[in-house]
Amino acid sequence: MAEARQGKPGWLDWRSWLASLAIYRDPRVVGVLFLGFSSGLPIMLIAATLSTWLREEEVTRAAIGLFGFAFAPYTFKFAWAPLMDRLPLPPFTSLLGRRRGWMIAAQIGLVLSIFALGRTSPAEDLWWTAFFAVLVAFFSASQDIVIDAYRVEILPKEKLGAGAGVVVLGYRVAMWVATAGALLIAEAFGWSAAYTVMALLVLVGMGTVLSIGEPAQSSTALIDQEVLEEDRLLRQTTPARLAPFKGLGGLLLAAVIGLGVWQPLSTLFGIVTAPPESWSISGAIVLAGNLAVTALGMRLAWLLYRRTPDALARTKNFALLAIAWATVETLWYAIGPEAPFFATLHGWLVLGLLFLVSNWVVGLFGAAPFTYEAFMAPVWLTVVGFWLELVALLTLYGFTYFSRRAQANFGMVPIAEESRVHLWMRRAVIEPFYDFVRRNGLRVAVVILAFISVYKAADVVLTLMANPFYIDVGFDKAEIAWVSGTFGLWMTLIGGILGGVLVFRLGLMLSLALSVALMAGSNLMFLLLSWVGPNLALFHAVILVENVTAGLGTTVFVAYLSSLCNIHYTAVQYALLTSFMQLLGKFVIVPSSGFFADAVGWSVFFLTSTLFALPALFLLWLLWRWGLAVETPAAARA
Repeated sequence: MAEARQGKPGWLDWRSWLASLAIYRDPRVVGVLFLGFSSGLPIMLIAATLSTWLREEEVTRAAIGLFGFAFAPYTFKFAWAPLMDRLPLPPFTSLLGRRRGWMIAAQIGLVLSIFALGRTSPAEDLWWTAFFAVLVAFFSASQDIVIDAYRVEILPKEKLGAGAGVVVLGYRVAMWVATAGALLIAEAFGWSAAYTVMALLVLVGMGTVLSIGEPAQSSTALIDQEVLEEDRLLRQTTPARLAPFKGLGGLLLAAVIGLGVWQPLSTLFGIVTAPPESWSISGAIVLAGNLAVTALGMRLAWLLYRRTPDALARTKNFALLAIAWATVETLWYAIGPEAPFFATLHGWLVLGLLFLVSNWVVGLFGAAPFTYEAFMAPVWLTVVGFWLELVALLTLYGFTYFSRRAQANFGMVPIAEESRVHLWMRRAVIEPFYDFVRRNGLRVAVVILAFISVYKAADVVLTLMANPFYIDVGFDKAEIAWVSGTFGLWMTLIGGILGGVLVFRLGLMLSLALSVALMAGSNLMFLLLSWVGPNLALFHAVILVENVTAGLGTTVFVAYLSSLCNIHYTAVQYALLTSFMQLLGKFVIVPSSGFFADAVGWSVFFLTSTLFALPALFLLWLLWRWGLAVETPAAARA
């Protein structure tokens, strides 16, 4: 290269950085831009815009923070991603293809749910507002599953950074429409009119879907081929290599089952909370179901220990039954008229740890500690307990297929003899998870998932608190709309484009480290604004720094997640990775942000939030130590 001959590093030559912008002219990249708009429109209608509406209706900050639970579908979307990845949905998929058909179906649901959300009255019945917010999140998360899969399948790896950049571009344009646009409409015509207009704008995404084509490859056929190849490799493993593991399979499986039966045991003996004084019919049914699952689990553990020939088949049946019952129990608690609640010991242990850590952090600043009841609310215990059970039971199910210990003890069931339910479960759900761990190794896979969970911790803490903070400082809705919405949009777009170029020039890992540090440092601008007060010039500066760094960080992160996916399992793996991204941030940090702000005040809140970047930097350093951060940037390869 010319710059190399002149002794000047290529990454310092501004002309080469401008030339890198040519990657955005690819028609596939342009098409992804409009999908980004479709993806970004709904989320702000249940985030910043909704929190502004709630604050105007004098809903407390703590209650606004609890609306973070509306983001649960984004966290758990991996649970139904296999359905959207594998199953047809006539007539949509018949007419449009697998990806586009599911997109249209999700967008129809968005139109209806957004319209219904705008017809609710938070001041009179907050429950209905919360219900339709969750419904919007469900259809939005479902749309994201298919859009993310489409983007990863349609773009070559060297253009994933550019694809991530235009996704952020379209996403942020839609966010501006759903924040500044919605606020301005609400100021003039009311909130119902604002949400009606937003529902109609979903038609833009539907038009985009109808104008694009399906990806060329058939991931369904590739999955089937890879499953057969995996079976062939397992069957070629000699018995001598498997023999030393005999006897361990049953003990390990019994230990995993133990996680799944903590709930009925803690219910029966009142380990976490005392048993109810009076039993309703629904409560008695739930208790009976828990005891039945416990009995089956104990019976299965004994069969596994004895290594009976049918133990492996019974294990798969038990795992599916336990998952189904845990789902029914959780949904029953969420929507049942006489919702039975039974605390889970494993959920209590996890939340108890978070309670201790949170009080230790606020104690460093001399603030009032959180209350025990705030962390041990029934909804927290129920959902955290369900999450832990689901992970344990999916691990158990996958163990029956892909553990050489299991194959040594019980043999393999030929594919031709598998039931349709188990065959679908394996190919659509277990295979994508197993593939991710197999390609990276268990140790690296765990660290990657942990890093994904904490990457944006310092940034997401502001999700529901930014607009209430602006209102408390003294800005009105019009100022928030124009500065945070309009001006902030352009700053985010600049950050998104810079992020795509940054990945192309510096590579993913260095870009990740830089973006984590920048996103955390930007929170100090909010600290300055809390000291100065309603100063418009400073407000612009805060939004400039915050949105440029947020846009840059989002682009880099989307490119990183895309690079981790196997093209054979795009939808499920990307949904899994983004679920881990949402898990800690939108399920723990966002819902607790209101309690945290009330406990410590705005100044300490923003100062402390910068420390949330430390875990991500530490995990990134671990990956670097293991040699996983060494890469050649795409610009250098070109």
